[in-house]
Amino acid sequence: MNFNLKGLKIAIIGGSDPCREILDILTGTGLKELDIKVLMVADTLNNTRGVIHAKSLGIPTTTDYTEVCGLFGLDLILKLKNDEILACILEKVNTERVSIIDLDSYRAMSFISFLKTEEEKIRVKKKIGNKEICREDLVLLFDRFSDRMIEISDKKNVYLKTEREDLIEMEKELSQVIQGSMIPTFIINNEHILTHWNRACEELTGHDAYELVGTDRQWVPFRSAKRPTMADIIVGQMSEEDVIKYYGSSWRKSKIIKEAYEAEEFFPHLGERGKWIFFTAAPIKSPDGKIIGAIETLRDQTEDKKAQEEIELQDQELSKLYEKYKTSEEKYRSLFNNNPNPIFIIDQQTLEILDINHRVENDYGYSKIEILGRPFLEMGDIDDETINEGLRGLKTGEAILFTKKRHYKKSKESFFVNMKVVNATYSHRVVLIASATDITESVEKETQLIQAGKLATLGTMAAGMAHEINQPLNVIQICADLMLKMIKKGIAIPDDELVMMARDIIDNVARASGVIKHVRDFARQSERDLKKMNLNDPINDVFKVLGHQLTVHSVKVKLELALDLPEIRAEHNRLEQVFINLVTNAIDAMDEKAENAEKSEGPVEKLLVIKTFTMGKEVIAKVSDTGIGMSEAVKRKIFEPFFTTKETGKGTGLGTSISFGIIKDYGGIIEIESVEGDGACFTIKFPIIE
Repeated sequence: MNFNLKGLKIAIIGGSDPCREILDILTGTGLKELDIKVLMVADTLNNTRGVIHAKSLGIPTTTDYTEVCGLFGLDLILKLKNDEILACILEKVNTERVSIIDLDSYRAMSFISFLKTEEEKIRVKKKIGNKEICREDLVLLFDRFSDRMIEISDKKNVYLKTEREDLIEMEKELSQVIQGSMIPTFIINNEHILTHWNRACEELTGHDAYELVGTDRQWVPFRSAKRPTMADIIVGQMSEEDVIKYYGSSWRKSKIIKEAYEAEEFFPHLGERGKWIFFTAAPIKSPDGKIIGAIETLRDQTEDKKAQEEIELQDQELSKLYEKYKTSEEKYRSLFNNNPNPIFIIDQQTLEILDINHRVENDYGYSKIEILGRPFLEMGDIDDETINEGLRGLKTGEAILFTKKRHYKKSKESFFVNMKVVNATYSHRVVLIASATDITESVEKETQLIQAGKLATLGTMAAGMAHEINQPLNVIQICADLMLKMIKKGIAIPDDELVMMARDIIDNVARASGVIKHVRDFARQSERDLKKMNLNDPINDVFKVLGHQLTVHSVKVKLELALDLPEIRAEHNRLEQVFINLVTNAIDAMDEKAENAEKSEGPVEKLLVIKTFTMGKEVIAKVSDTGIGMSEAVKRKIFEPFFTTKETGKGTGLGTSISFGIIKDYGGIIEIESVEGDGACFTIKFPIIE
């Protein structure tokens, strides 16, 4: 870094610590003869050290970056910040007249070293210009200059060493996160060299990481000849024409991740019979926006694809049956019995089973004689009113889909099905035709993921559990100690005091037992069992285990729960997990804001507000806090698995993703309102049971 500073008019964007040090040098006596002028310091935050120091020096400050572009006579912009909006604003700057230096942490240190070197050079030149200086003084002067340069060089080396160690540590942590992910994932760098290939990828493809990492052979598990993976296309910044050349019509731009591509394709070399894989690739960028690599995630869609193909085949065959064999009962019966899915013919009025195909006998274990005439609702949970109401409300020609419903075999073994029911004509009468597809495996995987998130939440609950149990134990201990002391001293305990202490012991044993039971019920892997419930119940239960933590973190809680709230259909255990996640995230956000405020503004109020109310045909819960808030970029990614804004080791990135899935499973939606630096509000809506 070497250029002429004389007479420069400079603006600084970003008021971080390097800004303060640069201001000290530019406005100090060391560079005074260069007549450098700092015209403005700009930052969206007006309480940074650089901005505060600029004000003390009488230098204009602003929170509007566009004001920098309008400065008269500006020669140089020092950019110490990487806001996304800056790139668009600085495009308007005439770079032929104004230079822009992008200073990350290392470059900022180098620039400061350059300024200090210029100070030293000016000081040395002044002394050399003194005609009376002697040879010894000149040698001493150059020795000091040399020592100063060595000192600056040593500081650079120490900084680079620290940066290198930090990068190594970050790489280790990144590798641990990727390796621990249940989603098959691999990463390549900007030279198309594979750097990460996690265990889930090994299990999916059958290729170990040691075979591929460090090479550009990431295509090997998928292709018989070398061809770019989607990650290679991202890194190579290929045109859409090139993408079409390799992926035809199977690819598309991601609607969720900016600049990411996704596709679905069949790979005959995976597994014994090939696999359908849905894959997404997204760029990894440096702070200055350059692509330094790409990450690609894979999802095995084989079973879903087979189920989809079976349903489509079934629909096609049934359609052909209606057109071609509507007068042939024998051919119809053959197709009906050989359908790959269990099919029930149900009386529209009584919901009794009129007929079944052979697949029902195979999958459910009943003979045809045993099952005909039985109520169809007995195949699953009899109390499931959604099925009962859905079937009875089905009109001629209409169809309805029930997802993730529990059915039982003759052996009482349960399994999950997606069930499509059509109101149609069968043997000259109006009936319901129900087709069931076994989805037990996918439901179990989803349950395991939710259970993993629940166990992670238990760590957050630990402090609250200890406090809630210690309180009744202390009461029991005090009562027991008092009894022993009075017995040892031979003092008779009055009956009324003895009864009162016994009741205290009984009440507090029940209280401790209740806490333990509540935590045990929350931790267990519950089976899917949707019931009518009041949304206020899981919200109130959250404070049984988090009440102490809210007190420790000085959080005020304001509950505005509507009375006589209409019922929804959900699972208490899983909704409690959702609200625990929202409350703990709110605590973290308010703590972060408080820590930042202590450095400048002083303490801030921590307020958590939870409201429930009814609007139209929906029950609504709002969870709002006065925390650090979220940027638009964070709001777009908040429900992505493994995305977290917390420090390494303090968050898994699964909580909000799992909560989103649970809410969606119960027919609900979740919305976010947040302004960065000014809190957040999560709104959850569920349909009322009609």
